[in-house]
Amino acid sequence: MSSRPQTAVADNAKILPVFATRLASKDVNEYINTANKLKNWLGSEKAYYPDALRNIVLLFEIAHQTFTTRFLHIELSAVAAMDIYQALIRAVIPFLPLFTEEDLQYTC
Repeated sequence: MSSRPQTAVADNAKILPVFATRLASKDVNEYINTANKLKNWLGSEKAYYPDALRNIVLLFEIAHQTFTTRFLHIELSAVAAMDIYQALIRAVIPFLPLFTEEDLQYTC
């Protein structure tokens, strides 16, 4: 068995907290750049391995919280962040059935 999947999981364990920090940024450009990277990662079914699901939900909660509390009330920031926020949502929708745990279904 290849160690490549385990390496990817270990790499993700390191990068997901960085995504969380950057999605909580007050800087709209940092938020957009990070959300775009997250959107690209979420476009692959490989991203939805069991240990990642709770982290994905957490990242969405952070992205939502940041969007609504920091950017939504500032017109220029809201316009800039809205497209990527919607793209994040669209990226995960095809994979919602993979969130099989009942508490994750409720959250999603």
